[in-house]
Parts: sequence; C-alpha cells; structure tokens
Amino acid sequence: MTKGRYTFSVEEPELNDLTNISFDEFVSLIFERAIPPEPKEGDLSLHYVEVKLDSKKICAYYVRLFRQPEFLLSRFTKQQLEDGFWAVMGHSHEWSAGNIIDYSHAPLSSRAECIESMAILFERLFANEPLDTSVHMWWDSLCYAWHCGNRSRQRGGEDSELQDIFFRTLAKVLAIDSWICQGAALHGLGHLHHPQTKELIERYIDERPSLTTEQKAYALAAASFQVL
Repeated sequence: MTKGRYTFSVEEPELNDLTNISFDEFVSLIFERAIPPEPKEGDLSLHYVEVKLDSKKICAYYVRLFRQPEFLLSRFTKQQLEDGFWAVMGHSHEWSAGNIIDYSHAPLSSRAECIESMAILFERLFANEPLDTSVHMWWDSLCYAWHCGNRSRQRGGEDSELQDIFFRTLAKVLAIDSWICQGAALHGLGHLHHPQTKELIERYIDERPSLTTEQKAYALAAASFQVL
C-alpha cells in the first residue's frame, strides 16, 4: 500500500482512496479528471490530502492500458489524451506511472512489466496518433533521473536494474517504423545514460540511410547524451 500527499478538490473525496478503483474508473481518472482546476488566490477548495492506493494493482492497470490502448481514440478527445498522458508520465499524482516506477513499493517485476508494455503503447497508439508534446517528452520524464544524477548506474541495485529495463524497452521503440516513436526513443536514450547507448544508436543510423540530416544529427546528439 502506498500513501502520498497530493492536491485534489475536497469535493471529490473518492479520489483520496483508490484501493478499490476499477480499471474503467482508473482510465476515467487519468483522462477526465487528472488535471485539477487552477486555484484562485485565497481559494481554499484545493488542499493537500492523503491518497491511498495499491501500487501493484495500479501497475497491472497500466500494463493492461498500454497493451490495448486503441479504445482511447474513440473514448477521449485529443486534448484529454494529451493531458492524461502528461499526468501518467509525470510525478504530480500518486497514481502516475512515474511515481509508481520511482517511489512505490510495487515489486520490481511489476514495474518492469509496466515499463516494457510502454513499447506496445508506442507501437499501437503513438505511432498513429503522436498527440502534441506528451509523446516526445514521455521518456524524458521517465529517464531524466539518470541525466541529472538522482539515479546512477554506479550505485547498483534498482538504479542499474531499472536503467537496463528502460534501455531494452527504448531499443524496441527505436525499432518501430515511425519517426515519432524513434525520435521519442532517442530523446529518452539521450537522458538515460546507459553504457550501450552509443553502440545502439550507431547501429540504428547505419541501418537507416534514409534518415534526414536533421534526424541523423538528433540521433548523434542522443548518442553523446546532449539532447535537450
């Protein structure tokens, strides 16, 4: 069980306890209610509350969502998807994938499955619907800890294990026949700082002589960990 302190409206007390939330309710939470209204000066209707959830269960919900995401296109607007996926990859919500992967007590095997299923999300959804900025920034948000030093391979343990899981997943996304997916993967690789990055990207470039000058330059920047 995981607890945290995040901002929700007091008018929605059911968001304080997500332990019994269904998959359908969870999907609605992400894409219909993930972004709370901006508080006005002096407005006390928003405050910090304790959120309860089962992190292993939420992990399983993400795996289910990422493996079969196509239904989202007919159920939600493009803007709802954009906002929802920003919430998923970020750290502003206790239930976000970013927080579940980084800070929850979910087993490493559950978190690994969640990360690995993201490659399917890219292949089945993002390759066809690139949205606005969330797809390109997806791996930036999830992998930046290795870029800024909050995580380090030299520490071993989960820092090393999670880095390897992200690297294998990014390699799969890089192989998708879509520049949207490839560009996002390169962005993530540029922040992940995995020791095999240069070798992977050099092989990627060699196998794709049709890359534009700009695309090749971006790939080379990722290989040297110099992407923004």
